[in-house]
Amino acid sequence: MEHSPILQAFKYVGVPVFTIASDGSVSHSNTAADNLFGYTNDSMTGQKISHLLPVESVAELHSFIHPPAIDANIRMVMAKSKDGSPLPLAVYLTSWTDDKGLQHAVIVRDISEEMKLQKVTTNELKRANTAILAAKIGVFEHFPKENRTVVSQSWRHLIGLADDDTADVQEEWRSRVHPDDLGPADKIIQVCLDGDTDIAKLEYRFRSKDDTHWFWLCAEISVSQRDEEGRITSVIGVVKDVTERRKTEDSLRLNTEYFRSAFENTSIGHAIIALDGRWLRVNNAFCELIGFPREELVKTNLRDLTHPDDLEDSCKHIALLTAGEIETYSRERRYIRANGQTLWGKLTVSLVRDENGVPDHIIVQLMDITEQRQLAQMKGEFVATISHELRTPLTSVIGSLALLTVMDDEAFSDKAKRLLHVAQQNGKRLNVLIDDILDFEKFSAKQVTFNLSSENIAELVEDTLFTNSEFANKFGVRFELKCDDASLHGSVDVKRFQQVMANLLSNAAKFAHDDTAIIAEVKDVAGCIEIAITNKGDGIPNEFRDRIFIPFAQAAESDNRNRGGTGLGLTITKQIVEQTGGQIGYESMPDGMTTFWFTVPYAEPAEVIVLSA
Repeated sequence: MEHSPILQAFKYVGVPVFTIASDGSVSHSNTAADNLFGYTNDSMTGQKISHLLPVESVAELHSFIHPPAIDANIRMVMAKSKDGSPLPLAVYLTSWTDDKGLQHAVIVRDISEEMKLQKVTTNELKRANTAILAAKIGVFEHFPKENRTVVSQSWRHLIGLADDDTADVQEEWRSRVHPDDLGPADKIIQVCLDGDTDIAKLEYRFRSKDDTHWFWLCAEISVSQRDEEGRITSVIGVVKDVTERRKTEDSLRLNTEYFRSAFENTSIGHAIIALDGRWLRVNNAFCELIGFPREELVKTNLRDLTHPDDLEDSCKHIALLTAGEIETYSRERRYIRANGQTLWGKLTVSLVRDENGVPDHIIVQLMDITEQRQLAQMKGEFVATISHELRTPLTSVIGSLALLTVMDDEAFSDKAKRLLHVAQQNGKRLNVLIDDILDFEKFSAKQVTFNLSSENIAELVEDTLFTNSEFANKFGVRFELKCDDASLHGSVDVKRFQQVMANLLSNAAKFAHDDTAIIAEVKDVAGCIEIAITNKGDGIPNEFRDRIFIPFAQAAESDNRNRGGTGLGLTITKQIVEQTGGQIGYESMPDGMTTFWFTVPYAEPAEVIVLSA
């Protein structure tokens, strides 16, 4: 590294340049710097900055740079040479940070012979440009007496001027500054010349050389030289392209404004909560939901407002969240409003981490579902009440009709017998409807208890085919069993399994072509047992496929057969299958085969006890 081409070039640059390491010592110096300060044979390297410049530490040196700037021009510094003699210098200081810490590059100019050196200013700037070219910083120097400006090569590159372009740089610059920014840009040098300040800074828009877009430049101007009477003879400036930074700032500002507007103006309650439960920020909707004014709400925390019956579950989830075991969760919870009433809320909670991945705060979203909960409860109570009120008299009616149809001592006319039969069938259909509605309510509320046991699946399927043969006869089809392994045992609730099979078999029979076979196949698949019911028919319409398991959904009739049904059968079937540990699905081809399948978990065969004689 010590003999790299970069360091070799740096060594022989004619401008006195040296770099200061983070410990305050000279890490590199070129020959010009060595000679200026009176050091030979690289003996300047390793010297403390306090031996060269009137500063005691790197921190004091860095204090000349005022953020967000990364460099500074220091008009006059009384340095000292190796023999202790004073050495007046103009200093250009820049800084950067790498894996070794804070670094500084110092370019110095001996101003004791300033009047003699003015003739070579252009060459000095050109050589200085080599040191700052990599930083893409344009440098210029303006001489007010002659109204003359000298620019560095990097300045020309920054605004898109070629090295051999003969355009007047001042006219070129003025022609491309945005009209709205030209006035302030013109004044930035003048405020220094007027003595209002020694340093000025401005960001302005600048048109590209090809006239296709605008970009942003940041110019920093400082007084460089004065004559014996204190009049300014030179100002020096640096220019940087800050377009990307401005875009980032604009994007951040827009995102911040969008978040603020979305947070404050939504009708959904939003809150930001510290990990210890303190409110960091709440919107108006949240305050209105809870019923507390903002100034009163911040005196509480979410735990204080949670209904006692939901507090344990709430604390458990918050603990999982803050421990990083989950990132988000959603629950229905009850909260106590300011007036003592209970609020049912749909709560969504998400954890936000800082840039190091450490949990920082929690975002809460709360929607009022009190009315929906009340309506759901009222609906459930109404359905249960009506269904039970209908079931008792309906059972009596169906029983009476059945008794009448078997009475031999009463001579009914054929018309009366037909009416009795119709009434009995309609009573049975109404009874099925009531059962389906009650089942649907229970399954939706997950209030059904399953009695699972190990059963031979092939035997169960065979039993259900026999039990439901009435459906096959009614619609002119036949049921057939296909099973390669009759020993398969699954974990099922026998009654509910038969209900699933009845629903699928009746559906298959309703939509099968006349005089076709409906195949019930039992097979061993990866990790479970699959039961598939296949019929040949018109297939499931494309427009109905997304709704097939939705409550009360029924495909449009495609023929004149009265298929009947409540539209709840497949919904109930899906709930039974999934709540007993299985899955359900279907495949259907237009005017072809349709298969509904479901799975049951494996189970060991029940132990058989053989009693000896």
